Amino acid sequence: MNRGQTLVLALLVMNFLLGFLCLVVARSERSSSALRLWGIGCLLYAFGLLVTQQRFLPIYMVAMIGNIMISWAPIYSVRAVLAHSHRQLGLQLAWTLLAVTIAVLITNNLFWNSALVNFTTPSVIACVLFVIGARNLLLAPPDDAGSAARFMAGMMIFAVVVWLLRAAFLFNVMGWSSDRDIADLTVALFAIAQLVVSVGLTMAIFWIEVRRMEASLTRVAFSDALTGLPNRRATMQRLQEEVARATRTGRAVALMVMDLDHFKAINDSRGHHVGDLVLRHAAETLGHAKREEDVLGRIGGEEFVLLLSDETAAAALVTAERLRALLEQSWCEADGQKVKVTFSGGIAMFPAEGRDWESLFAVADKRLYAAKQSGRNRVVGPVP
Repeated sequence: MNRGQTLVLALLVMNFLLGFLCLVVARSERSSSALRLWGIGCLLYAFGLLVTQQRFLPIYMVAMIGNIMISWAPIYSVRAVLAHSHRQLGLQLAWTLLAVTIAVLITNNLFWNSALVNFTTPSVIACVLFVIGARNLLLAPPDDAGSAARFMAGMMIFAVVVWLLRAAFLFNVMGWSSDRDIADLTVALFAIAQLVVSVGLTMAIFWIEVRRMEASLTRVAFSDALTGLPNRRATMQRLQEEVARATRTGRAVALMVMDLDHFKAINDSRGHHVGDLVLRHAAETLGHAKREEDVLGRIGGEEFVLLLSDETAAAALVTAERLRALLEQSWCEADGQKVKVTFSGGIAMFPAEGRDWESLFAVADKRLYAAKQSGRNRVVGPVP
């Protein structure tokens, strides 16, 4: 076995291992279509290489079947690459390219018997699909994984360059030279490059999966599952950021605590399902009505918090009254009936009434209680 064959065998084994690894991980609790597709692509490529190394079948059948499998693999690979992208691979184009490739390989092995065609034809479909995949990945990278997507796109372009150079070298060696050592060296060098491509792209697939998993865990840790709003932890963190910014600029920040009126009675009389609908309705109504720079969070039960940036006490009270009136005028549709939803609120101002969450929340909560005592469906702010 010469060095070229040895490295091709190493490439074959590596793709088998990578393929099985991806399929095993894809079947875990966090199932991944990207890893599953990439695993299938690796195994197809490995099986194709394995077939081309066989000697128990006629040469034309070995070359034809093996190279068809190798040509098929990039379709799964590019689908895996774009699994989390907003741009997918056009399957009609992919299957058309594969059909043309298969026709060329069958014709060649039945009539032309050109080793050069067998070597280079799978590279053509791979290059076309990888260029499409890299372009789509750069234009519409997966959410939360921009750096990994750029690395993957770069590796795909590198793979295309490797395959084009391989085709050029093979054409030169097989077309103009009969030196077996040069041919063996060419196969060996490009087998090494293909090893780098396989490992690099598999690492990129896992990198994207890890980044998306991290982002998902962050969302779970910092968002409310029912409404999608920032939870208590995230709201407290945002207040710290707003306080730091306001300290630098000398501006004020308003913290408003809101409590949905008679929410317990809604839950008890109509059930928790309706209560959940009311909470989502309040979150959507207030979320659409607030300014983009302000932060609305749900900190527990029927209690919400709104952080108003760069607001004076008077302006914060005007905003609070606008939101209160808007929610009062909206009706929550629940089981074919309309449910009236209102809130009571209290406002505290940074820095005049506190400089951290505990002190500001205590003041706002006290005023919230005063609003409830005064008849609910109202907001109490600082006394002018």
